[in-house]
Amino acid sequence: MIFSKKTKLIFYLLVISFSTYIGYILGNAFCIDNCSLTLISNILITNAITLSGLFVLINLSEKSITEWNEERRYEEE
Repeated sequence: MIFSKKTKLIFYLLVISFSTYIGYILGNAFCIDNCSLTLISNILITNAITLSGLFVLINLSEKSITEWNEERRYEEE
């Protein structure tokens, strides 16, 4: 089973919005001198980490759902 493009888009938009907010909060918390550079770097780092994690989770979920459905078909036969 593969998630629809609309579902993936919703997941990615939610993760981008929450991780941008978290990066913004972290950037403000650790700001000392150059706040704009700290904000941008924290937002980019948190977005990269969370998007890569979401990509892995979506792929693993699709594979496990596919394997689950195949095992159920074999059990029914």
